[in-house]
Amino acid sequence: MKNIFKFIAVLGFVFVLNSCRDEESIRIPDLGDKGPNVRVVIDPSFGFIDFENLSGSKAKYDLYSVSTNLNMVELRVFMTSASGMSDTVTMRTYTQSEISAAGGQVLGEEISVQEMVDALGVDLGDIVGGDNFTLINRTTMANGTVYPATTVQGNSNVTPNISGASGTTSFFSAFVYFVGCPSDPLNFVGDYTSIITGGNYFGGQTNDNVTIAFKGPEPFRYVISDISALAYVPFGGAAYPGDFYDICGVPQMLPTQTFGLTTDTGGGTWDSATGVLTLNVFEANNGLSWTIEFTRK
Repeated sequence: MKNIFKFIAVLGFVFVLNSCRDEESIRIPDLGDKGPNVRVVIDPSFGFIDFENLSGSKAKYDLYSVSTNLNMVELRVFMTSASGMSDTVTMRTYTQSEISAAGGQVLGEEISVQEMVDALGVDLGDIVGGDNFTLINRTTMANGTVYPATTVQGNSNVTPNISGASGTTSFFSAFVYFVGCPSDPLNFVGDYTSIITGGNYFGGQTNDNVTIAFKGPEPFRYVISDISALAYVPFGGAAYPGDFYDICGVPQMLPTQTFGLTTDTGGGTWDSATGVLTLNVFEANNGLSWTIEFTRK
């Protein structure tokens, strides 16, 4: 990962001492049963919660597993809103025998939003645009091992190499269902100029050739061709694209990469009358935050 404040290369030397070892003391233990293979594929046609049809909205997915040593797979849900995060509740459970009886493919599963709010003790009428429901997986093996769980030094026993994209991952970790409204692409799609209007390092940088295009599959997802106003170019960078959701008129940028993980810090605005979009973002690798304003040409 690049760091625009540090350009020093550090060389490390590792010395391995092999004398006077007790071979028995360094033997890797036999871990016995294999870890879990639990893959949940989200139906993209049900990849968000329609704010204008909450009672008819649902999560829909298929569950796949080739494991033979599972005890229980639990799909659980928690809700995040302006008032905070709810408790987590179990919505569906699958035993090894049930998964095996389905040939390792449990298809066409559904969880309605009404079921979720009932389990969470939330009134359907209290849900607003920008709220979200997170579907997570807790799998218990036949030997009692739980995934995910915290291991040494606070690390998770579910590592990124087994929890990647839903089409290839061997372990589904989470999916966030945002509550949103149908979005008219004509409101956003077009050519823009951009300027960084404030920040803790950047300020005043511009890009006169920015585009916003509809991306999908969510009906309120767009992509901006550059969310950095070319601010990283003097440091060897480039224009960095970023996706955002139109959450009932409020833009919310999805995590992206510039010189580090770059996320939305909230408070973004969209003025349809003037065609001005603003985002507040934070880049973690260098600790940089900035406000960027996009103006339709």
